[in-house]
Amino acid sequence: MDSLQTIGFYVSSGVSLAGGLGVALLTRRDQRGAALGVAGLGLAGIYLSLSAGYVAVVVLICYAGCALMFASPQYRRVDAVVGPLWRQLGAIGAALLLAVLAYSGFRGDFAYASYFGGTFGAANLGRLLFAHDLLATEAVAVLVMVALAGAAAAWRVRDRAR
Repeated sequence: MDSLQTIGFYVSSGVSLAGGLGVALLTRRDQRGAALGVAGLGLAGIYLSLSAGYVAVVVLICYAGCALMFASPQYRRVDAVVGPLWRQLGAIGAALLLAVLAYSGFRGDFAYASYFGGTFGAANLGRLLFAHDLLATEAVAVLVMVALAGAAAAWRVRDRAR
């Protein structure tokens, strides 16, 4: 990376870090929503500095939607429908998965691929993800699907209880 991209990467990383700390430490809901938007803006800047414009646009849309939803007065938190034992087991499973991913990341080799797609080359980015990181892409897809199904199930159980 040249110096301008490096500066953009580090500034965007700082903005993303500040937004993440704001989400974790601020007390009011509207402030946390704004901090979530700032974190998304920083993450989009990181992707832009890495020449992944399509992913940056997707991140901006997703984080803006989540920040608006989170800062809205109609937002209600979802109560846990499982006991603390299952939550602890889930946390241990997530830690083990992180350890496996970190081990494979440090033991693996970098993928050497040519990328001629420009800033918004979604087709080449997809080829790169599915050619070299297929297992990780599938793992993330399954994780997102399970999280969405669990959130929907928890929401339906809570609505039936009313």
